[in-house]
Amino acid sequence: MNQLCGQTQSITGTIIDKDNKQPLIGATVFVLNSDPMIGTTSDFDGTFLLENVPLGRLQIEVSYLGYESYLSEPLILNSAKSAQLNVELLESGVTLEGDITVTAFKHSNEALNELAVVSTRSFSVEETQRYAASANDPGRMAMGFPGVQPSRDSRSDIVVRGNSGIGLLWRLEGIDIPNPNHFARRGSSGGGITVFSVSMLGNSDFSSGAFPAEYGNAFSGVFDVRLRNGNKKERSHSFRAGMLGLDLATEGPIKEGKSSYLINYRYSTLGLLNQLGIYLVNPRADNVFQDLSFKLNFTGNPKHTLSIWGVGGLSDEFERAVDTLDLNSTYSEKLTRDFKSNMGALGLTHTYLIDDKSYLKSALAISGQDILFNNDTLNLNRDPLPVNRERYKTNRTTLTSTYNRKLSSTLNFKGGIFAHRIGYNLDRDDAIRFRDTYILENDFTFLTQPYIQFRWRPTEKLNINFGAHGMFLSLNNSKSIDPRVSMRYQFSERTQLSAAYGLHSRMLPIGNYFLKDRSQTDNYLNLDLDFIKAHHFVVALDQFFTKNLKLHSEIYFQYLFDVPVGVLDSDRNYSLLNIIDGYTMLDLTSDGTGTNYGLDLSLERLFREGSFMILSGSIFNSQFTNRDKISYSGRYNSNFSASFMGGKEWDFEKSNTLQASFKILYNAGARITPLLDGQFGDAANPPYDETRPFEDRVKPYFRPDIRMAYRKNREKTAWTLSLDVQNIISRKNQDALDRIYDQDTGIWIDRVQSGLTPVLSYQLDF
Repeated sequence: MNQLCGQTQSITGTIIDKDNKQPLIGATVFVLNSDPMIGTTSDFDGTFLLENVPLGRLQIEVSYLGYESYLSEPLILNSAKSAQLNVELLESGVTLEGDITVTAFKHSNEALNELAVVSTRSFSVEETQRYAASANDPGRMAMGFPGVQPSRDSRSDIVVRGNSGIGLLWRLEGIDIPNPNHFARRGSSGGGITVFSVSMLGNSDFSSGAFPAEYGNAFSGVFDVRLRNGNKKERSHSFRAGMLGLDLATEGPIKEGKSSYLINYRYSTLGLLNQLGIYLVNPRADNVFQDLSFKLNFTGNPKHTLSIWGVGGLSDEFERAVDTLDLNSTYSEKLTRDFKSNMGALGLTHTYLIDDKSYLKSALAISGQDILFNNDTLNLNRDPLPVNRERYKTNRTTLTSTYNRKLSSTLNFKGGIFAHRIGYNLDRDDAIRFRDTYILENDFTFLTQPYIQFRWRPTEKLNINFGAHGMFLSLNNSKSIDPRVSMRYQFSERTQLSAAYGLHSRMLPIGNYFLKDRSQTDNYLNLDLDFIKAHHFVVALDQFFTKNLKLHSEIYFQYLFDVPVGVLDSDRNYSLLNIIDGYTMLDLTSDGTGTNYGLDLSLERLFREGSFMILSGSIFNSQFTNRDKISYSGRYNSNFSASFMGGKEWDFEKSNTLQASFKILYNAGARITPLLDGQFGDAANPPYDETRPFEDRVKPYFRPDIRMAYRKNREKTAWTLSLDVQNIISRKNQDALDRIYDQDTGIWIDRVQSGLTPVLSYQLDF
């Protein structure tokens, strides 16, 4: 434990049973490696208070008879506010030889969801801040996780194991939400930066495959994000200013000890960086975004907990044509783009403790997204000539209820339902591109998702989970029942083997269903398309060399089917698995397939004694088939990706701390389809050689980042000065996903990504 001399602070929290949410009375809580020992026990409602804890980085250990012990992530305790820790303990179940139990090494980033035994890890607020050039953003932080392919500087597209971003699910406070990114991908999951401020986040889970039965409508990954509760004892505030903008947060009790509030607002403009000659997008683009988040938590009645929460984000990006146009100006120089993306979600969550073995958790939420995407080309008089006009408005009302019952110390049941009313107002007319198809629809539909799952622990070493997730879409009566099963076996305290299988279904991004032909305006070309489905198989091995050093390996195979592919000969090699964003303008059929298989490896040293390290790599193959069942490499089949993240922290006298971290991202090169030699097309329809889909590659993506931070504690305040430098060597990585075909010259205008990008930030806690 790293502790700073002199000043002290307090730590409060609650300890409850993970399965039935009942408070645990008399649990032992202490600061790890404290001398003299600092400890306490939880009272009748599961709460605890640790006082006079020295400032600095520390860990909290919690133990309770008959339960697995808990060790927290390394926490940073500062002088500005007390820390809160809410702990859920899992009953240990069967014991061996009386009171002797199997004591396995535990990793502090194990999944919060105990049914997610493979391909899932939790992440903390402190992790989000710790990694170099992650901009305090969980989406950018995930770029360094095994199975995730880094390829962009200015966007956090989450490409998992060769899958398109359309397969990713975002969940917030137990509710499925639309893409929570500023500058969001249309009909997909990526974007510029998430709307989640680090000041709002609690510990959350990220899964890259074979997830439990409670997650549906996804086939590649799940971001299960949780907001923390505000402090119920005292008020505190935070102010952050930097080259990316301003961030304000405040929290405190509404009624002391019973309820709390937590509110955050961010406003950011990249104009300051642009004035310094640093462009995250390109020199002709202006960007601005802002977001507001809050959570109110009420726990006055011991059997009832009520939370009211919300997030919302506005973002606007405008790309100008060049300042001077003449007869030699190319198409790309005359092009302008107006891109606006707004989203919001508002929810109410209620938890009722029915008895000492069960609880009911229900939530009601409304969410929505509005994306406008317009391109114009200018004539010499700078008059705009429309290229395309797109406007997509979607909204969702969600009601969910979950019943959880601890049937015994070895068997637990959880079941529930998600009911969604999905509204949409979609408008895309590419008549200016001389297309025969368009999208124009304003209506609503219903998506229903029931699920059940059991967790069985027949022995102390063996954990078995099984269940099923159902989906029914009233729009075209598509339905699916997806079985899920997983297990984990603990060979010894150092070694465990896990395996999982699951069928995963995903409705298409909503606009893909409503394509119309101009000659048949009453006919939807793609309304009968089925869900995309995927079989997931994963086997994982964890080997601890020491309590702090772990090697994690996973072998996976994914078979996708009922994939929409092109019908016409000219579109025969089109597959929705290769989509970046937007909605298709092609007639499709659900006759395609895909395969993803590979090996993910990671060697991780937990943050101990002031340092941490994660080295990960993925070797994989990603294929798709066309309507004729001919197999090709997919867009995201780069075959190899790797990352390294590490850091060190030094403590000095007078409560000063210096932190340094380093990150390297590598991807073997995204795939692109070559052009036909000697042929020209328009900007919307480049002359691709469709007989060779994704046969070429761009150059490998390589980016090293660094971070330096200095933290200072004073009497009632604390401040941090940090410098993150993205792409420290200023490598000009090629952007395969943001190319423009110049119809005047008949060649690609390859955009390079950001060069060296320093981000200076100052944070004050008070």
